[in-house]
Amino acid sequence: MKLFITILRWIARFLGIFLFLFFIWFAIQIGSPDLNLMSEQEIRLFSANVIMLMGLIIVWKFEFIGSLLLIWGYIFFAIANYSFWNGPVFPTFFFLGLLHLLCWALSTFRNFNSHKISFLIFLK
Repeated sequence: MKLFITILRWIARFLGIFLFLFFIWFAIQIGSPDLNLMSEQEIRLFSANVIMLMGLIIVWKFEFIGSLLLIWGYIFFAIANYSFWNGPVFPTFFFLGLLHLLCWALSTFRNFNSHKISFLIFLK
């Protein structure tokens, strides 16, 4: 079971690296946006992208918090875009968030012998 969790976690990390590099490549090509010229919806979409990219970075150290950022960022993006399925690229953030959350849950509660839940398990 531990090997399965490790393989699943590295698949999610590998896909996250490619997704992060894909968006950074676009940011370098296009340049930084001027927030004064953007509409409110574009600002919401931009901030959702920033949240999801931060989640891809944070998930390497704090898997639970990073996965929640990925999931919440995508839900915020979907609400701001008025559509849950936004092509093949953006739902990958949601999928990666669920995958990391599954890895965190399986590795945290695999050998859970005590009935006490500490705040520190969320930072594992």
